[in-house]
Amino acid sequence: MKFDKFDTFIFDLDGTIWCWEKLYKGVKKVLKAIQSKNKQVIFVSNNTLLSRIGLVEKLNNFGIEADLNSLINSGYAVSIYLKNFGRKGKVLAFGNGLIEELKYNKIKLVKKPRVDFLVVGHDLEFNMKKLSIAYEALNFGAKFLGTARGKIFVTEKTELPGTGLIIELIENMSGKKAEILGKPSDFICNLIKQHVKFEISKTVWVGDEVSDVISGKKIGCYTCLVKTGVYKGGKLKVKPDFIINSVGDIKI
Repeated sequence: MKFDKFDTFIFDLDGTIWCWEKLYKGVKKVLKAIQSKNKQVIFVSNNTLLSRIGLVEKLNNFGIEADLNSLINSGYAVSIYLKNFGRKGKVLAFGNGLIEELKYNKIKLVKKPRVDFLVVGHDLEFNMKKLSIAYEALNFGAKFLGTARGKIFVTEKTELPGTGLIIELIENMSGKKAEILGKPSDFICNLIKQHVKFEISKTVWVGDEVSDVISGKKIGCYTCLVKTGVYKGGKLKVKPDFIINSVGDIKI
């Protein structure tokens, strides 16, 4: 399959572009070929271990051209949501990358549990104390916002627990469901669609999870699933337009 008919390429990061510590084979060459033809590249991720600034720096350190205008993550989606609907309410957040993103977007944060919003991202230091604080915040009446439901975080050597497991833990204790603002929510899909410069009909979304396929279909573009991350093969409830082994297989 040749992909040169597309003007905009939307790429997931984890499991698609990299396995966190390193790029998948052929990724840099493909991205340079796409960008050399003045096609648009947008990176989209539910990753909140880092802020957008951190993710851009990581891409740049790998030799990939990217900036804040070409990267959207679920932490950014939360920031925009709070700017639009927060009405200057108090916000309590978990996860260093998410906290950095919220601060960058001038969202005022507090540490005490009596808040209007509880926001949860990927927190490698989440513990029982934080669970208790989250429980108290929700009992007080805070609105529960989450960045992702993914249960697996792919690294080079292993697969680690994802953000979704932290959110489920809080949900199980509190009995309250989180509103997820990362992929494949309508909210982040609308944000992404606004960033597409060319026709949606000439856009392709490339990712390693069914959530990427769902997201692509929501914005009305073509979808492509790769086998480098979560998806390893098998039947799918939501079918992509293409399935390839890796981003390195994309021909421009």
